[in-house]
Amino acid sequence: MKPKRNCVDMSNNVLSSNESDYKVTMYHDGECPLCNYEVSIMKKLDTSKAIKWIDISKDKKALEIAGISYQQAMDRVHVEDQNHNMQTGVRGFMLVWKELPYYRRVVPIIEKVPFILPILETFYSVFAKYRLTLTGKKRS
Repeated sequence: MKPKRNCVDMSNNVLSSNESDYKVTMYHDGECPLCNYEVSIMKKLDTSKAIKWIDISKDKKALEIAGISYQQAMDRVHVEDQNHNMQTGVRGFMLVWKELPYYRRVVPIIEKVPFILPILETFYSVFAKYRLTLTGKKRS
């Protein structure tokens, strides 16, 4: 079972949360309009509340607890599973998608068809590199 962690909310109050309630934790940039759009769709589909959504622009303490620098989180999406295994990029998204209706059907295809994951990862890497320019956000 996953140990309890303390998280800090926006008012710097320590919140005790039982992390085992979540199957995955996604660290996303809430100030990126494109990212926010995608995350908002996934949040609506997360009716079982299997995913903990952490906005890295508002909760830098959570990054510190997870051992992720702000720069690392800005460069690539990070997703942590219940066993504290961290995945980034498309593999991270796949952890999230496995918990969501509709999306979960795509994961086995990505896993089984040999060339799809490298292609998706290439597209994601290009997007991640230029997302701030595309959205007009300045790098912090």
